[in-house]
Amino acid sequence: MLRVYHSNALDTLRDVLVEMIRQDPQSDPFVAEQILVQSPGMAQWLKLELAERLGIAANIEFPLPASFLWKVFVAALDDVPERSAYNKASMTWVLMRVLPQYLDSDLFSVLRHYLQEDEDPLRLYHLCERVADLFDQYLVYRPDWIAAWEQGDDQPALEADQRWQPALWRAIVEDTHSRGLPHWHRANMYDTFIKALSNSQTALAGVPRRIFVFGISALPQNYIEALGALGQKVDVHLMLANPCRHYWGDIVDPGYLARLNRIWLSKGQDADETYQTGHPLLASMGKLGRDYLHLIQQMELPEVALFNDARYDTLLSALQSDMLELVNRGNDQNSNSGLSDPVITFADTDQSIQLHSAHSALREVEILQDQLLAMFSDNARLKPRDIIVMMPDVAHYAPYIDAVFGNAAAAHYLPYSISDRSAEQEIPLLSSFLQLISLSKSRFSVSQVIELLELPATLKRFELEQEAFENIRQWINETGIHWGLDQMSREDSGSVGFEQNSWRFGMDRLFSGYAIGATDAVWNDISPYDGVGGLASAALGQLSAFLQQLQQLRTQFSGAQPLTGWIALIQQMLEAMYLPDERDHEALELIYRALESLRETFQEVAFEKDIDVAIVQDYLQEQLSSQRSSQRFLSGQINFCTLMPMRAIPFGVVCLLGMNDSDYPRSIPPMGFDLMVDHPRKGDRSRRDDDRYLFLEALLSARDTLYISYVGRSIADNAKRVPSVLVSEVLEYCDQAYRIEQDTPESTRKFVTAKTVQEHLLLEHPLTAYSPGYFDQTSPRLFSYNNRWMISSNLSTLTSASFIKGKLQPIENPLVELDDLIAFYRHPIQYFFQKRMQIFFRDDELVLSDEEPFSLAPLIDYQLRKKLLQSALGGDGLQATAHFIRQSGILPVGKAGDVELSKRTHDIAELYEKMQPLMVGEPRRREINLRFTLPDSLELQGWVNDVYDTGVLKYDVSKVSGRHRFMTWVQHLATCAAGYSERTTYRGLSEQFSFTPMPAELAHAELSKLVKTYLEGQRFPLNWIPEPAWKWLSLRGKDEEKARKEAQSRFDSDRGGDASNPYVRRVYPEWRMIEPGVFAYSEQLFSVMMNYLEVDNDDH
Repeated sequence: MLRVYHSNALDTLRDVLVEMIRQDPQSDPFVAEQILVQSPGMAQWLKLELAERLGIAANIEFPLPASFLWKVFVAALDDVPERSAYNKASMTWVLMRVLPQYLDSDLFSVLRHYLQEDEDPLRLYHLCERVADLFDQYLVYRPDWIAAWEQGDDQPALEADQRWQPALWRAIVEDTHSRGLPHWHRANMYDTFIKALSNSQTALAGVPRRIFVFGISALPQNYIEALGALGQKVDVHLMLANPCRHYWGDIVDPGYLARLNRIWLSKGQDADETYQTGHPLLASMGKLGRDYLHLIQQMELPEVALFNDARYDTLLSALQSDMLELVNRGNDQNSNSGLSDPVITFADTDQSIQLHSAHSALREVEILQDQLLAMFSDNARLKPRDIIVMMPDVAHYAPYIDAVFGNAAAAHYLPYSISDRSAEQEIPLLSSFLQLISLSKSRFSVSQVIELLELPATLKRFELEQEAFENIRQWINETGIHWGLDQMSREDSGSVGFEQNSWRFGMDRLFSGYAIGATDAVWNDISPYDGVGGLASAALGQLSAFLQQLQQLRTQFSGAQPLTGWIALIQQMLEAMYLPDERDHEALELIYRALESLRETFQEVAFEKDIDVAIVQDYLQEQLSSQRSSQRFLSGQINFCTLMPMRAIPFGVVCLLGMNDSDYPRSIPPMGFDLMVDHPRKGDRSRRDDDRYLFLEALLSARDTLYISYVGRSIADNAKRVPSVLVSEVLEYCDQAYRIEQDTPESTRKFVTAKTVQEHLLLEHPLTAYSPGYFDQTSPRLFSYNNRWMISSNLSTLTSASFIKGKLQPIENPLVELDDLIAFYRHPIQYFFQKRMQIFFRDDELVLSDEEPFSLAPLIDYQLRKKLLQSALGGDGLQATAHFIRQSGILPVGKAGDVELSKRTHDIAELYEKMQPLMVGEPRRREINLRFTLPDSLELQGWVNDVYDTGVLKYDVSKVSGRHRFMTWVQHLATCAAGYSERTTYRGLSEQFSFTPMPAELAHAELSKLVKTYLEGQRFPLNWIPEPAWKWLSLRGKDEEKARKEAQSRFDSDRGGDASNPYVRRVYPEWRMIEPGVFAYSEQLFSVMMNYLEVDNDDH
């Protein structure tokens, strides 16, 4: 007998299942219990629950309904194959064979015109896939159409452009019959099965005496009828999660009722008298369950009601209980009575339903982490396994989840797992494999090639260690490789053909450099790269072998050939590219399984035609991407997963992320030739209706807390965004049905308006995790457990004293190097971190670019100019060096690069010419040895280079800045204090300044102050930086107020201002904190400098 069990709690259905198994175990221990479920997640949950309550869960099978019923058909009927010839995969390839034969017919003109728009072989394959998928749905949801088509009756009444469907189905049937395969499929199987059971008096062989169907949200009508027939022979227990104890199969969506009323009222009728809405959320979101309930009710089966009593102790339980009792407390004017049940009041401490608005998906995850930590803090009984976090697409959120939850401090670490990522995303070798078979479409970008090479199995195959791999990355960056195998491959891909910045270009530079050695001369139009040598050179050979293998694969994976040829080629590729270990076996197994499945399908349908490589690539991409990794679901940690059917398992805390208006419910437009769209029936599946019911199930499965978040503000302009319409419907009902009682004294207590209920549920979060609102306790609902964000939030209150407590011990070294003293005044704060503290705020990761240069980056530009000037000073000639640079790949391609190089060459030629009057005589060196008493004796030593008859010359190829002036002044003081009364000139790219000779005593006294301050700057970060200081010094004599503003403007500038310097930001993030020192130290140390400064304005 088929018996239906209704309950609003899966826990209750679980308990009934457990007791049935406990009290009446299978008489034969070798007979497995059969529990039909809709998803592996539900099977996993039941396994754990049964094991916990029975002590062990063994010999229990959890088949899907379709596969179980087919096995029953095999046992009950004759000549039924293990696998139907009318499965989706087989029909796809049958259509690939038969459809082209019919395209010349007028009946198929629509398909003919569609395929003629593009001769891409994938177009036919995708069309056949879609038609096969549609026919597969017809077999389940329109078996009467299939039966009629096979009899030559084209039901339903079809337009001329749709009549190809019955004809094509008959072609599939004919093709299948011609191969001698049984004509069994799901459309003709059910009626035959039901009749066979009705006429049989014997038991079914191979079918257990009882079957459980647990918690499935919806089944097609013929499935239900087949289970009913099976119930004549064995006990079938259909355990149904039902949100309402009353019959609600006929309630309608208020929106639908409103539209219906507009039509009926024009005819003098009132739809309210015929239809009811019941609870508006059930009516709006429950269509899937409502249709399922209607189909079950039509069969008039024995029913058992196992509903839990309603609870109204929290806002969440009240919402669930209103649906359980079919109570509508809202002011819905479409209700039959026109009356609403009384509203219920809750304390403003109720947090059972939470709605959080963020500015991005990352912020959603950051907010969730803090909120979960608060829940754990408030509830000692809460465990990670009690929490599930669902979202429309877990792949979109997975990087943020790993970044936030995976990098939490130990004290705040929450164990978590991510399910439902595709195997391609989880297993790197699969991603690599799919890229390799698609190399014919590849740009061969640096990032892609490096990603392919860095896979451990590939590195081992090509005998490359990690150190060698890092060397290769360095070579790629320095030889200017960006994308493209060579000029010809670029032309083949439809791009402009050029060799520069291709792999051939870079490899030529590497091999010529290895053969010739270090040189600045061009060889055969190649600029040799001199970074390869010694033991590292072996890696160059392996890199070359790897690239040759990629080029070979690019050639091989093109055109068309039989499937056996593709399989053999793929096997050769796997052998050539990978040396797998145990971690890679799963990936290889998935690849071979996909190939074997395709081979079996081809053998089954006798498909012998050549297939294009694009189809093979597409098939494998789809097969391997569709493999989901759900093994971590219910692993005892916080579960992050995709919102999908039968994830509505009871959890203490249910969290829904990404509930955005544009993302959920998800909508997949139906195929234009889907006949079910124009001829709908109860029980038809729709992605949008499924998502509505999933949301309802998630709401009902939360025991204690329902947590919802969405992107409610634009991260670009803070514009407001609305949540999913489903969230809005919940908020609207809560506004109408409930009230929040203010936590105020009894004498002034009052009830808030309906709008305030929504405000109570909704919490809008700031743009950043380090917003002061999280830490200043102005709002008790805003908080953070992340101390790192608190530091960022409080930067404005930090001083150098908060970085180090007191001053460091002085350096016990009586010797100061002149170069160190000069480097200190280049940037004292940075010098303190790097030299004294050995702290470096920089990103050492090498970033490789996939695009050839379109302009010169500032650092590359500086290095180019410097190389040109060094060449000019060394007498090598600018044109030869320019040619070498042109062939090095750092310039834009073509004339744009020629223009850039010509301009730089011209600039350096001018600079060299202007330096000539300053370079009279042979260059000499001055030794510096000075003593200071500060109060301890200290010696300053060093050398001053480039001393000419015209004085000391310093130069650079950049624009003159404040630091150049201060550093030059330090050297000038040392030169004069040592007794050399010489002029010091600094020549920049477009400006020149000089310091005139000064008395040795004065120079010594000024240098003494600089040395003393240098020693102070070794003990704490000096609040002085050169660029704002120079602004103030250069302008204060004209306008003091303007000088101060210009100094601050230079500090705060978006274009290289010191406020963005990580060293400055760590100790003096705001101008007001560093301003006093900038002015005081500049006055104390450099006021004399302005008296000896001369600026050459000839360049302006």
